[in-house]
Amino acid sequence: MIWRTQAPTTEGWYWFSEPDGSDERIVNIYHQGLDGNRPLTASGENFALFDLNGHRWAGPIERPR
Repeated sequence: MIWRTQAPTTEGWYWFSEPDGSDERIVNIYHQGLDGNRPLTASGENFALFDLNGHRWAGPIERPR
């Protein structure tokens, strides 16, 4: 898994960090509505992000087998 600047395009759990490498955390990426047609958003403990651009991402994290 490597860091990318391209915003996630699918739901799942991702590593997130600011462009300078600070504030690394794992966040959940999901659609903002039940219909799945709304924009993706990110949330985690004490964290919410509605614009996914301009940050670093790694993932989605695979589910253990």
